Amino acid sequence: MKRIYLFSLVIAILSAPAMASDVVAERKANFKANGGAMRAMGGLIGAGDFDAIAANADKISRWASVMPDYFPEGSESDGAKEDIWFEFERFTALSIDNKNAADALKMAAMNKDSAAVKQAVGALGATCKSCHSSFKN
Repeated sequence: MKRIYLFSLVIAILSAPAMASDVVAERKANFKANGGAMRAMGGLIGAGDFDAIAANADKISRWASVMPDYFPEGSESDGAKEDIWFEFERFTALSIDNKNAADALKMAAMNKDSAAVKQAVGALGATCKSCHSSFKN
C-alpha cells in the first residue's frame, strides 16, 4: 500500500508542471476567444444581430464564471501579474463583475434593445479593463 501511495505521489509531482502549462494554454485560449467576442460586438451591433450578441455575451459569461479556476497556484505566466495570487479574492470579485456585465449584455440583446446593448457593451469592456489594469502584464 505504501508503494502505491509513493508511486502516486511521484507521478503527481512529476506531472504538476505539465498540468500548470496546460491550464496556462487553456486560459490563454479562453482569453483570446473572449477578446474575439468583444471585438465582434461593434459589427454585430451595427448589423442588429441580437442573437449573435447574446451568444457572444453568453460565451464571455461562461468563461468569467470559471476564470479563477484557471489560475491555480503554480500557473504563473508572462501575461499574468503575480498579484493575482496575492489578491485572489479581488481577482475573483472582478471575474464576477465581468460575468454580471456579460449577463446584462445578454439580457439587453435578448430584449433587442439597441441602446441598452451599447451601454452594456461599454460596461462589459470596463470590467475587462479593470481587471487588466490590475492583473495583466
